[in-house]
Amino acid sequence: MHLARSVLGGFFFVAYALGSLLLGAVLFPPLALLRAGRAKRALVKASWRLFVWAGRATGLFRVEISREDRARLAAARGCVVVANHPTLIDVVVLASLLPDATAVAKAAAGRNFFYSLIVKGAFLMNDDPARLVDEAVELLASGVSLMVFPEGTRTPVDAKERQWRRGAAQIAIRARTPLLPVSVVCEPPVLAKGQPWHDLAGRTAVWRIRAHEMIDPDAFPSAPARTASIALMGILRRTIFGDVHSPRC
Repeated sequence: MHLARSVLGGFFFVAYALGSLLLGAVLFPPLALLRAGRAKRALVKASWRLFVWAGRATGLFRVEISREDRARLAAARGCVVVANHPTLIDVVVLASLLPDATAVAKAAAGRNFFYSLIVKGAFLMNDDPARLVDEAVELLASGVSLMVFPEGTRTPVDAKERQWRRGAAQIAIRARTPLLPVSVVCEPPVLAKGQPWHDLAGRTAVWRIRAHEMIDPDAFPSAPARTASIALMGILRRTIFGDVHSPRC
């Protein structure tokens, strides 16, 4: 059983890598000429929804989310979606549930042979913070939501402390747009930091998604930007994690 799941998982990730390469190399170039950013995001979302559907259909993994939380994500437009990052495919799961969204990607993703074309074509890169904020504000104003994982990378399950960057709060304050906190839990833990991709346990992995109430950055109208961003990140941390972890912001 474990071997069969590992083989199935290997097939999924080969398909994911080759599919990403196909999207970026074949379908993105004509859309770039048409400046069709929305179409690029729609293609990525469609492919990731197919990935999630296939995971459920084969019993490899599934996503559990309440009707209320699903509706909250489906209604999210022009907001900063902030989530914890326990696994490799958190962005895939979240993007499949949002109407029109992009994400902040780390520079290393832009150098990956398979994913670089879709990352550079449909995501925002964090290699230039000033440009990132400007691009994020413009997209948010057009109704596109922005997924941000403040941990920057996957955090091991047994980590005692999580370091968060303040970028999500800084962008929301600059754009004057709400933040939507999302809690992500995967049981049993798979695709975590330092965990082999083929370690897929002996049963279906379940991603449990909870979308919390929006947080309005205008709650800090008179505070300096740095003070407001630290306060916002504290609220986000308590909302997403409770008081289990105390990330440095």
